[in-house]
Amino acid sequence: MFGKIDNLSAFTHPDFNMKFQYMDETQSIRMAKSILQKIKESGYKNIVVIESGTSPLVAMIKRFEPSINFIQLKIPRDLNFNLLKWFESYLDVEEFRAREVSLRTACKNINLSEVIKGENFNIYDSIIDNFEYNLEGFEEFHNILKGTKLFEVFNSEFLVFDEYINAGTIIKNFQTISKLFCLKPKFKLSAFCMFLDNPEELEEIAFTLYHKKTELECYMNGAYPFENRIDLIGYYYFVDENNFEKIYLENLAKEFSVSSKIRFYDKLQNTGYLQKLKSYCVEEQVAAFVKEEDIGRYIIKSLEEKLFGKTKYSDFLDQIFEMYAPAWSPMPVKNHLDYWQAFEKLAPDLSGFEEEYKTERSYIFNDVLVKMIANKKAWERCYENN
Repeated sequence: MFGKIDNLSAFTHPDFNMKFQYMDETQSIRMAKSILQKIKESGYKNIVVIESGTSPLVAMIKRFEPSINFIQLKIPRDLNFNLLKWFESYLDVEEFRAREVSLRTACKNINLSEVIKGENFNIYDSIIDNFEYNLEGFEEFHNILKGTKLFEVFNSEFLVFDEYINAGTIIKNFQTISKLFCLKPKFKLSAFCMFLDNPEELEEIAFTLYHKKTELECYMNGAYPFENRIDLIGYYYFVDENNFEKIYLENLAKEFSVSSKIRFYDKLQNTGYLQKLKSYCVEEQVAAFVKEEDIGRYIIKSLEEKLFGKTKYSDFLDQIFEMYAPAWSPMPVKNHLDYWQAFEKLAPDLSGFEEEYKTERSYIFNDVLVKMIANKKAWERCYENN
């Protein structure tokens, strides 16, 4: 049910008519060293890293060059999140305590999702900051945040790094959040791969290892291996309008009981839904890819949300479900979206599974978490030997 993760090898890229593999440990280290060299050449002292698929990569780079000042920040895809808790996560404890009352008031008076006027944008708009803003209330944040380490970073010249810059949503959101510290922050962008032509022509870009014209070369050298891999990252963020919380898998595992046998898994081995799920898939490759295990993981995460609500626990199971879904990159987004819509149509009857899930819920969580933690330890052993 939660075994080897392979969401790439089954698919053939429609443009290149080829299959691809993720980087192995040796290739990952080579990538890390290439990015480290580019960072050194850029001359920037402060490197703001967008979480969290970059985390294993940053861990490798730190191993080679511990002195680099990485500032790792989660930039939510949906700006309707708990901004106060975001500040609490990234300001030093004493910095936050001294400003908590003022920040609480300021955060109540702002809606980040309404700061940018208009809805249509593309990757170029995000990179060159081609937006019209409503910045009412931002000066209040500047006054409150002055004197914090993050304020100093955002008011210096700095480099921003992300693994993929594709549609530009995260960079658009970063542009918005950065203005809470400085209306015109001075930074340049960098990435493993940016999906645009001629990045060297944009002064806002410091470097990218690959871009649209070298996309095939990128994949031939191994696809980026850490996207969506919360097992290799070792933590995830639970983010919604009321929460912003970084949750380490090892800490979460302490909440659940151990069992040598989980009978509930047996019930999920043959649900009778597989052929129906395949019929709902529009993409032939996705229909061939889905298995009973996918249905099992979907039922488990759906039961958690139905019985216990949308919490950090249901979010964990949802992220695990996503980790086994068709790869976002390097394959077309339509594969992943097709996987989603097929399950939405399937909507399995959960009533026949509820009591068993309640009984074995703690054992299931423990089983999943132990396996994900083991994945990270195995990966760390491999790259330490390289």
